[in-house]
Amino acid sequence: MKSAFVRVSGLALLLASTAAAAASPAGNKPVPTAAPGAGSPPLNAFAATVEEINVCTRGNLADRGSLRDVTLTSKARDGKERALKLKLFWKPVKDTGEARLNVRVTEPKDLAGSSYLLVRSEGQEQIYFYLPAANKVQQVSGDDLNRPLWGTDLSYTDLKQLQGLAANGTTKRINDTVIAGRAHYVLETQLADAAPQYATLRTYVDQQSCVPMRSDFLDGSGKLVKQLQADAATLSELSPYWFVTHYAMKDLARNSETQIELSDIYLLERLSEKNFAPATFYLKNE
Repeated sequence: MKSAFVRVSGLALLLASTAAAAASPAGNKPVPTAAPGAGSPPLNAFAATVEEINVCTRGNLADRGSLRDVTLTSKARDGKERALKLKLFWKPVKDTGEARLNVRVTEPKDLAGSSYLLVRSEGQEQIYFYLPAANKVQQVSGDDLNRPLWGTDLSYTDLKQLQGLAANGTTKRINDTVIAGRAHYVLETQLADAAPQYATLRTYVDQQSCVPMRSDFLDGSGKLVKQLQADAATLSELSPYWFVTHYAMKDLARNSETQIELSDIYLLERLSEKNFAPATFYLKNE
């Protein structure tokens, strides 16, 4: 298969999913319901290229301002659990469709208001972090991207992968596989901005829905160090979108695990631009 330099720019794993059956917040609309790639033509599974698979995957995402609630429940090796609640605001740049993502902690109280902002322009990412106790915005880079977020098993690098935003590197399609009776494409990326413990990312994409169902994080020797796994039982279709509402991130080195529960997506037709400006992203601008 032909290799390609891939910078995935969609919220393929989180923001692509929706459950329209639940009631929406006042004034917001649930995302309408997508065949694979939200209207993209069906892929020739045998001949599909890396770019075609990624285009199909990106077809499952909201193309306007939207909100998603996320609950992360981490279980440490001592058995203790800790829950973290987040709000994810997403709004692509109007003319280019480039990614903009705001992640804000709402609970627990001691972390409430902590926020991350990712903006992408001309293929370049800028990432900012706000900690209420310091009352200061800092730009994030280097090793800071790979530190665990708020006591969970997800680093910011992992969170970007969860959003379909982290596959920066040289990607090739390798042999397809079958998981739980469903055919999957397998994409292997040699990561360009990997943490020391990550060298390779292997992504398993369900061929019917174009939803990434598993991500394996491998070290330089090819050893599995982390795994992000979707719960296949929660894979559903609300035409034209496919979605999953439950994932687990396992850190094999730390022997810990974080459960990820997702709410519906709600379209926010008037989502403020202040949510995506470095000077104001941490304020309540919704």
